[in-house]
Amino acid sequence: MRIGKHLLSLWAFLVYLFLFSPILMVVLMSFSTAKYSVFPIRGWTIEWYGRAFADEKIRSALGTSVSIALIASVIGTLIGTLGAMAMVRHRFRLQAFARAYFLAPLLIPEIITGIALLSMATLLSVQSGVVLVVIGHVLFGLPFVVTVVSARLYGFDRTLEEAAMDLGADEMTTFRRITLPLLMPGVLGGLLLSFTVSFDNFLITYLLAGSDVMTIPVHIYSMIRFEFTPKIHAISTVIVFASVSLILISQVLTREQRGVASRPAAAED
Repeated sequence: MRIGKHLLSLWAFLVYLFLFSPILMVVLMSFSTAKYSVFPIRGWTIEWYGRAFADEKIRSALGTSVSIALIASVIGTLIGTLGAMAMVRHRFRLQAFARAYFLAPLLIPEIITGIALLSMATLLSVQSGVVLVVIGHVLFGLPFVVTVVSARLYGFDRTLEEAAMDLGADEMTTFRRITLPLLMPGVLGGLLLSFTVSFDNFLITYLLAGSDVMTIPVHIYSMIRFEFTPKIHAISTVIVFASVSLILISQVLTREQRGVASRPAAAED
């Protein structure tokens, strides 16, 4: 039994090593002194990080990515939170269809969604640009918001709302003073996940952005076509660490919300 457990742990380690070794190589090569990406690494430096952030095009692309991700994540969080509340707390016709619609972007390939949005834009005579990119990013962020907020709602203690209303609070006051604060960790967790998905997205952005919108994933792709220097590894490493940090913060928030949800239940026992 113990040998089997060790073999399973070794196998898991090898799988994770296989999955994350390319990312590890990107991080290591961002510190290389060589002008081009070569391995083994001949020396170590942080010069490429300075060059990356000194590049005006990179800074502009980063700003564009952050702006689009903020807009898309806020819109997606508002829609996803309201949708989760409707699907968890109410029963209505086509409820299963609504749930499938919110989760569909996780199942449908990005290229299909991108082509569909591009076809819709052509049909409606809408020019490619920020608006189309934001719509596409909102669609891909919705499943994460709906999933996280729904999980919080399923563990929500409704007696807290009932107690507030028994004490004279109306529905809006109860939502603002009781429901929303208790939902906030889940809402923020969904917001961060939606922001991360939007910030990292390449395919939808590449299909819908046009020539006037340049996000950091699209800019990195264009840089690879003309130069493959450790400067690309440096900015990629920054993006990886930023994305992982946002995901970890989201995990902490959702863990805290599970703790909040379990305390009322424990108190009742």
